[in-house]
Amino acid sequence: MPTLLSLLQLLRASQKKMLVAVACGLLFAGTGLVPPLLIRRIIQWITEGGGTLPALLGVTGLLLVVYVGRGLFRYGYGRFSHEVSFDVLHSLMVRVYTHLQSLPHSFFHTQRTGGLIARSINDIEAIEDFIAHGVPETINACVLPTAMICVLFYLNWQLALVALLPLPVASWIVFRAVSKVRTEWRPVRQRLEDLTAQVQDNLSGVTVIKSFVQEKLQARAIEHRSQRLRDDMLRASTLSFVPVGVIEVTSGVGVVLIALLGGVMALGGRVSAADLFVFIVYLTQIYQPFLQLANINDTLQKATVSSERVFELLNLQPDIVSPPHGVRPARMTWDVELQNVTFGYQPDRPVLTDINITVAAGTMVALVGATGAGKTTVTNLIPRFYDPQHGAVRVGGHAVGSLDLDFLRGNIAMVLQDVFLFHGTVRQNLLFGRPDASEAELRAAARAANAEEFILGLSQGYDTLIGERGVRLSAGQKQRLSIARALLKDAPILILDEATSSVDTETEHLIQEAISRLTAQRTTVAIAHRLSTIRNADLIVVLDHGRVVEQGTHESLLAHNRAYARMVRAQDLARTWQIGQPGEQPELALATGSD
Repeated sequence: MPTLLSLLQLLRASQKKMLVAVACGLLFAGTGLVPPLLIRRIIQWITEGGGTLPALLGVTGLLLVVYVGRGLFRYGYGRFSHEVSFDVLHSLMVRVYTHLQSLPHSFFHTQRTGGLIARSINDIEAIEDFIAHGVPETINACVLPTAMICVLFYLNWQLALVALLPLPVASWIVFRAVSKVRTEWRPVRQRLEDLTAQVQDNLSGVTVIKSFVQEKLQARAIEHRSQRLRDDMLRASTLSFVPVGVIEVTSGVGVVLIALLGGVMALGGRVSAADLFVFIVYLTQIYQPFLQLANINDTLQKATVSSERVFELLNLQPDIVSPPHGVRPARMTWDVELQNVTFGYQPDRPVLTDINITVAAGTMVALVGATGAGKTTVTNLIPRFYDPQHGAVRVGGHAVGSLDLDFLRGNIAMVLQDVFLFHGTVRQNLLFGRPDASEAELRAAARAANAEEFILGLSQGYDTLIGERGVRLSAGQKQRLSIARALLKDAPILILDEATSSVDTETEHLIQEAISRLTAQRTTVAIAHRLSTIRNADLIVVLDHGRVVEQGTHESLLAHNRAYARMVRAQDLARTWQIGQPGEQPELALATGSD
């Protein structure tokens, strides 16, 4: 019941349209009572006399008006009910998407993208279907039979009791079936979510699937999931159609009883042929609303399960939010400080322990260490993707938790190793962080990132579609677009996950030139993979298992001859070995990688 009430709450913004839809539906249903009564009058004139041609013309004219009115009411009912459902579909999709964006990074680490897509689209469509058909038809299905029963009792209460005799038995059977339908539809929605998630994963990883020649295996996996979905849907549908069959039989039994007993009474002169006609016509219609209710129940159960899943998502509360009176300082020094920071994605398993790092405004601090040392985790704390369990993260002397979240993130640019580009044009991707940038600023950023030359070489230049995640570009080209995007944003703080380890020497040189322009006079925190690229950093921080083990300049750390010096020697040895063994590229986990 709480879920159903939440579902109906969605109609509040469009309640006037829904009232119009319900009114049209009621008028459509109500006018359905009239034609049999008008024809009853004509039959009475035929069998009992008293009719005239003007009276006949009047009744048939009224009958025509009724049918025209029914057409208009049916149009209004369909139009406005669907208009409301589309309004709800739109608002709920926007609401769910907006809410998803507010949820913390930790939530997305435990969810599959395809599953969230299923809830954001498939489940909402199920709710839309119920609102378009279920709400007004449920009201009509309750009102029309009541009105017809009243007319039947007015005409002949004995025949009315006989006509409704099968109804209690049918109602009991339908109720028992309906109570089980909902439990059958819940696993169906979960199966659909799993299948959607698997298809999304496979399409995203199609290159890997092809390279490992796993097409047949993955096709069988999809077939298996689809088969299980089909079986669950069949089981749920089989139970869902029980009420429909029961009501159909009940309707037929009622007609048979009236045909038999009503015929006997008509032969005995206790009921007129005109009244018997109305009984037969009404009985063929009186059970139709119950059939509608049985069908609506199927839609309702799907919508109820889907709404539970959608509201379950909407009820999740983000733990990283902008403070009510978030600070937006007019002047900032843009230094970054981590003071006694301890953090773990699971609170009882710290990833960082007692971290102290200071990045002076306009300087570069490089984070180095083996995979899993905590480098990426440090950079995730600065824009408040996570909050530490202990200690403080400050920007410009302000605790990041006291700053307006949009202000904080708006002044941080990120260039990551795993570049994400949207399906769209080069121009759209560059303007993503600053949509109001001029054409001159756009091109200046592309030139500074050493990207304009290859952009102008594309088929349509800046207006070339680059495909999902920039699939039509090389790794080096994507990285330079990412740098240009950060340059165009022109944020005072830069988080840089250097990404030159997978490109050729010439491309690496172009990217390093672009990075040099990007970091100039910006407060930069850089995750270093190739240690040769951060020799000139103002401060190098060496992390090991979530702790700072040493920090200093390149020269001072080499002089200490500890962890950093060993990492430099290992990379120099690897580079020397690689020059002597062309085609071989050994990996050194000590010195490279990201967390």
